[in-house]
Amino acid sequence: MPPSLTITHLYPDHLNLYGDTGNLIVLRRRCQWMGIDCIVKVLSMGEVAQAGQSDLYFMGGGQDTDQVAVVADFHQLKYDAIRADTEAGVPFLGVCGGYQLMGHTFLMGNGEETRGLGIINVSTRAPGTEVKQRCIGNLIAEINPTTYADMQTMYATPREIPRTLVGFENHSGQTYLGEGVEPLAKTIAGFGNNAAAAYEGARYKNVFGSYMHGSLLPKNPHFADYLIGLALRRQQPDATLPALADTEELAAHSYAVQRYSQK
Repeated sequence: MPPSLTITHLYPDHLNLYGDTGNLIVLRRRCQWMGIDCIVKVLSMGEVAQAGQSDLYFMGGGQDTDQVAVVADFHQLKYDAIRADTEAGVPFLGVCGGYQLMGHTFLMGNGEETRGLGIINVSTRAPGTEVKQRCIGNLIAEINPTTYADMQTMYATPREIPRTLVGFENHSGQTYLGEGVEPLAKTIAGFGNNAAAAYEGARYKNVFGSYMHGSLLPKNPHFADYLIGLALRRQQPDATLPALADTEELAAHSYAVQRYSQK
């Protein structure tokens, strides 16, 4: 039997800005090309999460009001199961608003502090009402060396993969990493976690946060494969992936690096 993965999409009816559903399309299609059965299920407001039922979680971004709306539901109906899964190594990807929500707190621009989901030790605060600062533009970052080395082990045949991630950021929230969390990548162009940061995104175990839209995974197929590979290795520790050609995907990636890293 072919390997099989179940991907859970959290709150797609509330957290669905910037085309980040494209990340789910990429994961599902790449699994198909690799001969991996893939099921994408939705977990929305009012639905209870069960531990051990998902191989990978994804959560996209939304407006502040939508982000606040899902917090109480998550803690009442989903926290225990998803926290148990992520602590056990189940991969989780949160993008922009989803990334901000994954942390402990979000301090709004009006000074109101909103509780986060609490699955990764980061905190986010928005600029004050008198300061309208946004981090917006093309973002290029060099992958953390430890993560990059692990990425290279995912393939059955050794292949050269980019050391970079590329995307587009558009956020006012400024995110700060806490103890036990490492950056996903080092910023080359753009901002990343905050306006003064030298780093983009976060990693704790197999939980990843990133500010990259565009969507993130279509132009970073090596990161998509990494998430798939991490999920498969929980089922079979020595699992490897076939190397897809990725001609168009890597051309788009290279173009972004060449064009925007010089600015």
